[in-house]
Amino acid sequence: MKHIIWSTGHELILKDIVKAENCDLFDSKGNKYIDLESGVWCTSLGHSNPRINSVFFSQIKKIIHTGFNYCSPIIEKAALKVLEIANLPNGKCEFLCSGSEAVEYCVRLAKTLMKDKKLLAFTDGYFGAYGEASKRGDTHWINYNWHKCSCNNRDIGCIAECEEFSKIPFDQIGVFVFEPGSSSGLVKFPSKKLIDSISTKIKDNNGLLVMNEITTGVGRTGKWFGFQHYDLSPDMIAIGKGIGNGYPVSLAVVSEKVSDLLKNQAFLYAQSHQNDPLGASVVKEVIDTIIDENLIDRCSVLGEKLKSDLNKIKENNSLIKEIRGRGLMIAVEFKKEARYIHAELLKRGFVVAKRSGHEVIRIDPALTVKQMDIDLFLKVFAEIVEEASE
Repeated sequence: MKHIIWSTGHELILKDIVKAENCDLFDSKGNKYIDLESGVWCTSLGHSNPRINSVFFSQIKKIIHTGFNYCSPIIEKAALKVLEIANLPNGKCEFLCSGSEAVEYCVRLAKTLMKDKKLLAFTDGYFGAYGEASKRGDTHWINYNWHKCSCNNRDIGCIAECEEFSKIPFDQIGVFVFEPGSSSGLVKFPSKKLIDSISTKIKDNNGLLVMNEITTGVGRTGKWFGFQHYDLSPDMIAIGKGIGNGYPVSLAVVSEKVSDLLKNQAFLYAQSHQNDPLGASVVKEVIDTIIDENLIDRCSVLGEKLKSDLNKIKENNSLIKEIRGRGLMIAVEFKKEARYIHAELLKRGFVVAKRSGHEVIRIDPALTVKQMDIDLFLKVFAEIVEEASE
């Protein structure tokens, strides 16, 4: 890999993966690894899913890419599927290329509609790799640390009953941008009371709720979207990663309210691969597959079982500090030795994510992961943690 720029911040360890099927990765020598990271949490239906592959081949024979002045009917069909699962029947969609782009699109649109109002976000939210959303400068943003406040007496972060919360200038804020659970990969969930308090104040000011569902969407948390664990009616949703099962497609979804506001407010955004039919056809098939195979419920059940089994291992090992998760988005935080445990898992054939700078590993398998793979992982994980404690 001498001629590849590798700027992700993650170590390149496996350099010759040549084939993948569901959660199985194979290198050029035939060695197998079990992918419990689902790519970068993208292959929600597993690698080389036959239904998704079939749609690729079918759509490629028709039309892949359209232009600024013409489009394909598959765009409308896919949009209706997305709006159905988001419970925004009269909303609209823009098909884009990446999660970062979807969040940036929503932020730009929200700023356009709310004009001089500021945007509120949590300090530990991750909103993408570029643009206004990634910078979150003090001029336009209020960044609130919900972990550190005087009402944090239950080890669950702010519950909107502290002096720090009361100082948030909601009269200046027109938008709340919320990543419901990933916390920059650390998997932490704000209390329902905190989110209720914020959303009520935003709505009372006729503001907008923007959901960043790049990591928490498409069934990952045991519901279609992470915001569905809260009583929220979003105005915009940024969807990425799992909606294309590894293909680079994302969406900005807006409610009927925002759609109506756009009738009287000019908003222009143009790039070359916008509302492409290939991406839309993949999105439609991903949604259909999840519904047909009842994968949301499966994710919820598997996730609860996996967390329960991990907590049993924790009970017998003081090295593990905490297990956090919803559905198949799980973080294991250690007191130490996370790097060693991550390396040993790889040696024994398991790919998981190690959060840089933290004693945390992430487990984010495809919704189609086999129970036997989870069982084997738990057995090996328990052995490695025990060895690390000696």
